[in-house]
Amino acid sequence: MPRFFFLIAVLNTVALAQAQADSITSYELFAESIRHSVNKGFPLLTILIFVAVIILLIIAIVFYEIYRSNKMKQGLLALAWKKFDYNITLLKLSGNSAAILKEIALESGLQDPDSIIKSPHVFEKSLETYYKNRKIESIPSEKLKEIRNLRKKLGFLPLSKEIAFTSTRQFDSGEKCIVQIPASGPVTHKGMCIVISSDEQQWLMARPEGPQVTVGTWVRINLTRPGDAEYAFKAQVLRDLNGELALSHANQLNRTQQRNWVRIDVSIPVEITQIENGNVGDIFMGKIIDMSGGGFGMSLPIKLPTGSNLLLGFDIPGHGHIDNLLVKVVRVAGTVHSVAFEGAVHSIQEQIIQYIFEKQRQDSLIKHS
Repeated sequence: MPRFFFLIAVLNTVALAQAQADSITSYELFAESIRHSVNKGFPLLTILIFVAVIILLIIAIVFYEIYRSNKMKQGLLALAWKKFDYNITLLKLSGNSAAILKEIALESGLQDPDSIIKSPHVFEKSLETYYKNRKIESIPSEKLKEIRNLRKKLGFLPLSKEIAFTSTRQFDSGEKCIVQIPASGPVTHKGMCIVISSDEQQWLMARPEGPQVTVGTWVRINLTRPGDAEYAFKAQVLRDLNGELALSHANQLNRTQQRNWVRIDVSIPVEITQIENGNVGDIFMGKIIDMSGGGFGMSLPIKLPTGSNLLLGFDIPGHGHIDNLLVKVVRVAGTVHSVAFEGAVHSIQEQIIQYIFEKQRQDSLIKHS
């Protein structure tokens, strides 16, 4: 009997051990099947391919956007050149002059080629690039004469006093100046001089009496332009022709002592915002009745005290919208208020000056037509 119970106990122990073993084996099989499932569903190669596809897709989108942007720029540039060609016909330039002007604009890589017609500053900068790339000494003299004539046809010579000099190539005969020779060291010549003539390669100046000046000598020049400013710069002597100095051109002119601005009559609606103690006050409409590079004359529906700060918003015909231009009332005569620019307004000032210059040129063409 005891043997029987002992056998039963042994069999139960074996059965229990077998059950535990079976349980461990089943868990391992289950875990293994999960691992196989994961490995089978997302192998490393598939993940790498998926990432590569995403990267290629992003690169394709970037290249497409670049292509689309370039295509749009090309379209806008093509339209800009059509506008340029049209405006050249309005200026009635000869075929040769028009071809040279377009050549200069292309050489300088202008995105807005029309600006070379409108702005003497853009014209001058483009020309400097053209001369540097094409080497001015290798350009035929007839072509240089044609370029000189282009300045006159575009209204850039003589240059309006409303527009600052940026190069000695913009000088016209008769400009007065003071010269010091040499620019540094013991002075051999100093006194008044006058611009005799100027072309694209050099300009001539009558020098004060004294010994002949050696070729290559640097001279210091101060040119005062009535109604504009004083310009200080250095130039190099190319030749001394019996008291007439042939000088190299300079395009780094130090401009100081701003004088009175040229003023023109206009009729431009303007939105005016009063500024009181740094806060925005009343907003009302007025009209700009005259304009200069330093300020405006405005007709207003109310009378404002001298010293009032205003923000102006208006359109410059053909030059876009001006917003939040800060000015101060400097003089009041009835409903007419004279205002001066306040703060850093150089870029806006350039737009206004350019508009004034263009309007003067248009009025001049109408008078002579």
